[in-house]
Formats: sequence, structure tokens, C-alpha cells
Amino acid sequence: MQLQGLFAQLGALMLVALAASAAPNNGAKWQHKKQPNVIQLISDGFGPASETFARSYLQSSKKLGWNVTMPLDRLLVGEVRTRSTNSLVTDSAASATAYSCGLKSVNAYIGVDSDKKPCGTVLEGAKAKGYNTALVTTSRITHATPASYSAHIDDRDAEDEIASQQIGDYVLGRQVDILWGGGLRHFLPNTTKPGIRTDSRNLVQEAKQRGFHIINNRTDFDALQAGNALKLPSLALFASSHMAYEIDRNATQEPSLKEMALTALNGLRNQDEPYFIMIEGARIDHAAHNNDPIGHIHDILAYNDMVQAVVDWVDANAAANPHEPETVVFSVADHECGGLTLGLQRSEDEESFYGWYPDVLLNATHSTEFLAAQTAKWIAAANRTDDELSTYIRDNVVSTGLGIKDVQKDEVERAVQLAKLKNQIPYTVWLSSIVNWRAHLGWSTTGHSGVSVGLYYHEAKPHKVGTPKYKRYQQRRSSVIGSHENTWIGEWIASFLELDLASITKTLNNGSDYSWYSNWGDKLNHFTDTLEHYHGGLARVIPARSASEKRDLHAADSHLLNEPLMRRIHGPRVGATLEESWHTSARRQQL
Repeated sequence: MQLQGLFAQLGALMLVALAASAAPNNGAKWQHKKQPNVIQLISDGFGPASETFARSYLQSSKKLGWNVTMPLDRLLVGEVRTRSTNSLVTDSAASATAYSCGLKSVNAYIGVDSDKKPCGTVLEGAKAKGYNTALVTTSRITHATPASYSAHIDDRDAEDEIASQQIGDYVLGRQVDILWGGGLRHFLPNTTKPGIRTDSRNLVQEAKQRGFHIINNRTDFDALQAGNALKLPSLALFASSHMAYEIDRNATQEPSLKEMALTALNGLRNQDEPYFIMIEGARIDHAAHNNDPIGHIHDILAYNDMVQAVVDWVDANAAANPHEPETVVFSVADHECGGLTLGLQRSEDEESFYGWYPDVLLNATHSTEFLAAQTAKWIAAANRTDDELSTYIRDNVVSTGLGIKDVQKDEVERAVQLAKLKNQIPYTVWLSSIVNWRAHLGWSTTGHSGVSVGLYYHEAKPHKVGTPKYKRYQQRRSSVIGSHENTWIGEWIASFLELDLASITKTLNNGSDYSWYSNWGDKLNHFTDTLEHYHGGLARVIPARSASEKRDLHAADSHLLNEPLMRRIHGPRVGATLEESWHTSARRQQL
């Protein structure tokens, strides 16, 4: 069942319980001052291994010391646990609903609880309190994360309906003042390119009628003058679907994540009203779904650039204005994606190797998704023979695109087979594997994993020690340290901004007194007891000789006894601190 329209079929009040560990309330003294602001940053699919991956890549690519850290490293305060109600591995919808509503939900549910009742979000609560609100992302604006702050439906794929709600076509009316990202196709009818809506509605025109100022392209974006000429509400849809990966981005067509973030923040601050903004680096996740280390690393670096710019922006405003409202910055992933491993023992390796090769990635020029799409266009342009396709993949895709100069003939042959499929995903993932195999990078899945993710926090430190403002700062800093459930994020923000999410939820549910926490708050074990259990049915394929068997041959040996074998595989050890680079002595066997 999908939740549509004005939720006539939903009648219930869901009280969002604010945990005792949430942020301290602002206090009555703040009522006569400007309200505080929240900047919530979300790095979709960014797990702990991805942070190490990016740090090591940065150090190698820039020839920096091992003590050089990333902007996020300096903000780390804890971790966030990510499971949903129905799985130990969450999706973005359930996770973002935890962040937006302060309660856990079912995978694929957008802004609704496990009983399919809509829950008031921190964005809606902030809007009800007079805040300006913003959603900025590199995905479709209708995708799971931004949708979970601005729509309510039990199907994340119902993006046409999500788009309708985002421009204000639901019981609360328009709630978002800035909607920036991709996803134009969900706002236009299928009679107008690139629209895919089947209901004949043109939501861009409807948004104009609702007062939105439309940004159609990069030229319109530049005319905003870094936010100084921004008028609210604002709708910008820079791509039919998702915006480009950073490594593929045409800067004349799409702004960067950092540019969008700073422009939106300047525009919000210039309104002289409090604000809540969520900014998402979405394509970190999409690259990980493709097991693509190239797209993954460059979007991580772009996200870190944005984080540093936002931190500098907050600090500069606080330094220049002693009456600047208190502004907090959270950064957190919704989940890890891909199960990234730094140091893969390949099937061909006789022994485990303690290392991985960042240099393999240094010459890549495009993401594997981009290269797969380019291959499909090249094939469609004329009748191509397999020999022609093989040459194109070897020279244009692998050598130029991936930066790999020693590709094997059988690797190209497999790529030729996969490139001819209508579904581009197998070919995309295969291209990724050509890089991963050489770099010793492993991925356990093309989906998400269940590991906890890092929690990052920043606010400008007050100059005067011992003042009430400084004490509030210290109290907030202490409250964020540690390991938290993902629901804690929504609870903290709601408490900090003194939001009445219960009244929002009541309105969404037509005044019903239903409460999710009253029903389930003391029975959370139910959601663990009812998790799916292991069941058979799929036969395991046993390889002729597994990597573990090869490792067992040397299980009783010490590291020193293994040293001759290691040197035979990896070459002589030139120096104790030498960082090895990729070499071509190994041959890929299991294709």
C-alpha cells in the first residue's frame, strides 16, 4: 500500500520521544534572541573504511606525510548505529527517517513509521517555528534522503508523488524554501523531455504558481551571486536524474556541492531568519554501489572540501559578528555502502599482502558509470564488431578512462561480453574490478553493510570563557560525544531547536492520538525478534582452490618465516618505510 495525497487514510498521532541524552533545550532566555541554526551534512554511503581510503589517497596523490588528515578527521566525536526496524542493514529511506523524525522505520519508508503513519520531521518542525528550510543534494531531490525530510510515503520509489509533496501539495503545504539537486524528470510530464510523469502534471509550472523562483541551469545559478541575489523559495533541478559524479562533472553545466552549499547558506543567512538546512553528498553512495573506487574517492574529496568550506563559513561569521546566532554543524553518513576493504587478498595471491596501492587510481579520468554509459552510446552509434569494441574498451575505456595500462586480454574479452548487455550494471562493476584487483581494494557487496558510521560535529567556539554562551557550547559538545542510535540525531536537533514535532505529526494524521512510542517504546525487542533468520536454498559454489586454502599452507609460519615468500611475490624490500606501488608481475586468473 502506498501513502498518497493528503493522508486521508492515515489518522494517528505519533509523539516523537526526545531522549534524555539529546541536546539541552535553549532555555527561556533565548526567546528574546535570534534562534539557533542547524546545518546537517550527510555523506551518503560513507563508512569508516572510506575515510581511511580517502586520507591515504590524499596523502599519496599530494605526496604528503602520514600525519596529514582530512577535514572530517578533525570533527570526529563519535559513531552512529544504523539498523532499521526490519533489518540490521538499513537503506537510506529508513536511516534518513531516523534523522528527520527521530524514530526508526522500515527500509524503503519515507517519513513514515513502521506502522505506515507519517511522522513530523525536523524540517517541518522548524518551518512551523518560522525557520527558513533548505535541502541541497547531488542526487535527485526526490531521492530517499532529501525525501525523508520533506515527504511522507511508504515507497521510496514513488518519486513522482514525493516531488508533488515537496513543492507543497500535501496537508502541511509548502515546507521547503530551497530545493536544489537533480531529478527534473519527476517534475515534468512524459510528453516533455526529460519528463517521465504519467499524470500530465508539470510540477515546474506548478512550483512557479506556488511562488518558487526557478533555476534552470548553471547560468541562472551564477546569477545568484553566491547567494546574495537568492530569492526564496527556490527550485533548482540541474539534471534529469542524479547530478554528475565530481570526476565527471562539467563545471559549465553543474555547480559543485561546495558551491551549492555556500550559495544556499549565504542566501539563508541574508534573510535574517533562523534556518535549518540539510546538505547531502549523495554520489559517494552510488559509486560504492558500483564498487567504483574512482567515483567514490573523488566525491569523498568533494564532500570534504564542502565540509571545510562550511566550517570556515561558520567560524568567519561568528568571528565577525559577536551577536551571530549559535549555529551547529553535524556531519554523518546514513549508512556504509559496499563493505569496502583496504587490503584485499585476491584469489591469485599465494599469501596475504599487508597493503594496498593508491597509485592505481591516480591516472583515472572518469567514473566507471560514466565510462559504461559512453560505451553504450558508442555501440549504439553504428554497427560495431567485437574486435572494434575490444579496441575501444582497451584504449578509450581502460587505458584513458581508468588509467590502467596493463589490462589483460581476457579482462577485455569479459568486458566486451558485458558491454553488449542492455543492463549496464554488470559492465560497470566489471570495469571497477579492473581497478580494484590491481589496487588490492575489496568490496563485500554492491549494497549496504551494517557497520556503524562516524559522527562529526562543529560549532564556533565562543571567545569569552565562563559566559552563559560558552557554558551552553561546552554542554552541547559534551552531549554529542559517544555512540548513538541514528534516532538520536533527530531527537537532538528537535530538542536543540525546541521543535514541536508532536503537533506536526498530529496534523499529518488528521488529529489522531496515535503514538508509535506508546505502542512500541517498551517493546523494542520485538523488532529484533522478528528479524529475518537464515534459511537455506542457495547452494554454495566451492572454488577449485580458495585463497583461504592457500593461506592455510602457511598458517603455522611466523611473519618472519613468510618473508621470503612475500618478497618472491612482491619483490625485494628496498627500505623499511617504502610504500610499494602497483607492479605488473601478478596475473589475474579468476575472471
